Amino acid sequence: MKIFSLNFLFSLLFLNVVFAQTTKIRISGSVITKNGIRVSANLKFTSQADTTFFKFVTTNQDGHYVLENFPTGKFKVVVKAVGYKTVEEIFEPIAGKTQMDLSFNLNQEVNELESVVIAGRKALIERHNDKTVMNVENSIVSTGNTALEILSKMPGVSVNQDGVISIKGKSGVNVLIDGKSTYLSAEQLATRLRSLNDNEIKTIEFITSPSSKYDAEGNAGIINFKLKKNANYGTNGNIDLGFGYGKNSKSDAGISINHRNKNLNIFGSFANNNNKASENLDILRIVKGSDQDTYFHQYNTQIRSTHNNNYKAGIDYFINDNNTLGFLTTGYFNNGHDSSNGGTAIGQNFTDTDSSIIADNPAKNKYRNQAYNLNYKSVIDTLGQELSIDLDYAKYHSEENTLYQNFFFDQNGANYKSPAIFRNATPSFIKIRAAKIDYTIPLSARTKLDMGLKSSWVSTDNDFQFENQIGTDWKNDVSRSNHFIYDENINAAYGSLKHEFKSTSIEIGLRMEQTNSKGNSINDNKIVERSYFDFFPNFSVNQTLNPNSEIGFSYNRRIDRPDYKSLNPFVYFVDLYTFSQGNPFLNPQYTNTLQLSYNYKKALNISLGYSITNNLILDVLLPENEKKTLYQTVKNLDKQYAYDLTVGYPTTVTKFWSMDNTLTSTYNQIKTENLGNGVYNRKKVNFMFNSSHTFTLSPTTAAELSGEYASSQIYGTYAIKPYYGIDLGLKKSFFDKKFNVKLAANDVLNSRKARISSALSGLDYNLTQKQETRVYRLSLNYIFGSSSIKGTRERKTSVTDEEGRIK
Repeated sequence: MKIFSLNFLFSLLFLNVVFAQTTKIRISGSVITKNGIRVSANLKFTSQADTTFFKFVTTNQDGHYVLENFPTGKFKVVVKAVGYKTVEEIFEPIAGKTQMDLSFNLNQEVNELESVVIAGRKALIERHNDKTVMNVENSIVSTGNTALEILSKMPGVSVNQDGVISIKGKSGVNVLIDGKSTYLSAEQLATRLRSLNDNEIKTIEFITSPSSKYDAEGNAGIINFKLKKNANYGTNGNIDLGFGYGKNSKSDAGISINHRNKNLNIFGSFANNNNKASENLDILRIVKGSDQDTYFHQYNTQIRSTHNNNYKAGIDYFINDNNTLGFLTTGYFNNGHDSSNGGTAIGQNFTDTDSSIIADNPAKNKYRNQAYNLNYKSVIDTLGQELSIDLDYAKYHSEENTLYQNFFFDQNGANYKSPAIFRNATPSFIKIRAAKIDYTIPLSARTKLDMGLKSSWVSTDNDFQFENQIGTDWKNDVSRSNHFIYDENINAAYGSLKHEFKSTSIEIGLRMEQTNSKGNSINDNKIVERSYFDFFPNFSVNQTLNPNSEIGFSYNRRIDRPDYKSLNPFVYFVDLYTFSQGNPFLNPQYTNTLQLSYNYKKALNISLGYSITNNLILDVLLPENEKKTLYQTVKNLDKQYAYDLTVGYPTTVTKFWSMDNTLTSTYNQIKTENLGNGVYNRKKVNFMFNSSHTFTLSPTTAAELSGEYASSQIYGTYAIKPYYGIDLGLKKSFFDKKFNVKLAANDVLNSRKARISSALSGLDYNLTQKQETRVYRLSLNYIFGSSSIKGTRERKTSVTDEEGRIK
C-alpha cells in the first residue's frame, strides 16, 4: 500500500510538467464594515483584458478571502453583501508583483420605514450547489440549545428521540466538529452533541457532494460544526451565560479568549452546561400466540442529569508570511446520572392485568476525551502551491454503570417471586492516531490539482461486566459478560483536478482506501478479520447560465463502515422484555449518488437526487417470540433506493420581515430477502417543510419565529407518524452590539414527540416517546477587547473523519 501510495503521489506530481505555467497573481484580503465588523460577501473578479474571464469567491466566516491564479493585468472587483452597498473598483497590479492584498470597507444599506430603522443582517440559511450553511450565531430561537437540538432545525435533517441523525431519510451521516471527525457511535455522538451549546457554534455546514479530499465515509453527506473563533489583533473574547426551564432547570456558561500579534496567535475557550431533562416512554405491544395473545403495556419515566465541560486551547506561530506552525488541544469531561422508573403490565388485554413488573433502574456515567493536533502549513510560492501536514492523537474513555431492580406482582398486587436484580458496567477505551498530508498545485491560471495521503489507526477496548445479585452478594454472569477488542487501520490516497472554463467549472477526483480490521469477542472466542481495497470516484460540473443562474451536476461513490459499538456483541437492557445487541459480522455499505441542482441569485436552490445503497446498514426492531421480547440490532439489508427533491427559497415580505422556506420530499424503498422470516419490501413518499421568519424591529432588536412539519415516513422497520413544532425568540443588543440578550421559547405547543409503529408484518406495537422539549431560555452574551480584523486560518486535522464512528 505504501509503494502504491508513493507511486500515486509521484504520478500526480508529474502532471505538473504537462501544463504550461502562465503568469498569474494571488489576491487576498478581508471584507469589513467601517466599524470593524466581519462581513460575509461575494466578490466577482473580471479581467479587463479578457472580460469573458471572471472568477467568483466568497469570504469565510471571518470575512477573509483568497483568490489564486488570477491573470495579471487590469481587473475589476464587484463586492456584494446582504444589507450593504455594492462596491465596484478597478485595480492594476504593480509590475513584477505576484501577490496583492485587497481589503474592502462596506457601508450598510439603511432603509427607514416609518420610525423603524432597518439594517441588513446575515441570512440564517445560505444555499450553494454543493452545500447548505446555517448561521447559528444569527439564530435567536437556538438560544441555549445544544448542537443536537439545533441540528434538528436544519432543513432536510431529522434527529430521532435517541439522537440518531438522518438526512433526507438516509442515516449515513459523517459528523465533523471543526473539520475533525468525532469517531463516536450514534449514542456517544448524541452525548457529545448534547454537551455542545449554541454559544460555541458559529455555523453548521451540510456538504451534499464532498470531494475526494474528504474521507469516503458518509453516504448521506457531511455535517460540519464550525465553532466560533476570534482572530482579531490584540486581546479579545466573549463571555456567555444562559438559563433555561421546562419541567427541569438548565444552565450554560462559557468564555473564550484570544490574543494575537504579528507572529503569534494564542487562543482558548471553556464552556459548561448543566441539563436536567425528563423523558416518557410508552409501548403497547401484542404478542400472537397459538391459543391466546399476550398484551404488554411497557412504560418508563427517565430523568437525566448531565454536567458537561468542553475546552480548547491552541497556539499558531507565524514563522513568516508563508509558513505557519500550530498546536491545538481539545477535550471534554462530562458526568451524568439517570433515574429510571417504570413497569410492564401483562395480561390477556390492555385493561385486565394478570401480572406486572415494577422496575427501578438508576445509572451513572462519565465521558472523557483528550485530543492533540500538530499542524504545519506552507505557501510554497505566490502561484498558489501549498503544503499542509497534520499529526493527530486522540483518546476517549467512557464508563456507564446501570443497576436493574425488577419486582414481580400478581393481579392482586402481591409479590409472587423473588426480585431480579442485576447490574452492568461498560468501560470503553478508544485510541486514535492519524497523519495526513495535502498538497495543492496550480497547473495553470484555470487549473488546480489537489492530492494527498492519509493513514489512521483506531483501537477500541470494551469490557462488558454483567453481575447478578445472589442474596447479598454479586456474582459475575459469564454467559452475558464479554470483552470485545476492535482494531482498524485505513490507508488512503486521493487526487482531485479542477478546471475552470469561460462559464463552466469541472472537478474530477478519485480516492483510494485500504481497510484492515480485526474484531475479537474474547469470551465468545469469535474473531472477525477483514482486509479490502476500494475506489471512490467523484465528478462535478457547474455551469453559469448568466450572472444570476447556475446549474450543477455531481456523482460520487461513498462507503459507510459499521461504527464500533454496532460491531460490539454486548446486550443492553431497557427492561426485561426490551434489549439491544450489536452484530460483529456487519459488512460496510456502499452508495452511488447522483445530484442535479439549480441556484438562482445564491438564494433559490432546487436539487434533485438519486442514490442506491448496497449492503444497507440499518437498526431494526425484531421480535423474539419464544421469550416474548423485543430486541434492537443492526443488520445488513440488501438494497435501498432513494429519490429526493429539495426546494429552498428565502424572500422578503416587507422591509422588516424576511422568511426562508424549505420543502424536502423523499421517496425511499428498502428491499431485502430475509427479515422477520420473510421478504421485506417497503417504500414510502414523505416530505418535510421548514420555515423561519425574521423580524427586524430596530437596529438593535430582532425577533424570530421558526417551525417544521414532517409527514409520516418509513425508517427501516419503523413506521413514524407525523410531527411538528414551533419556536419563538427575541434578541436585544446594547452598547454598540457588545452586550446581547436573547429570550427564546422552544416547542411552544409541546408537540414534538415520536410516535412509532412496526413496518414489519407480524409485529404489533405502538410506541410513544416524549422528551422535555418545551423549554424557556434566557441568554446573555458580552464581547470584549480589540476588534481589529485579521483573518484566521482554518484547518482540518487528520482525525477528522475517524472520530465520527465512535458510537
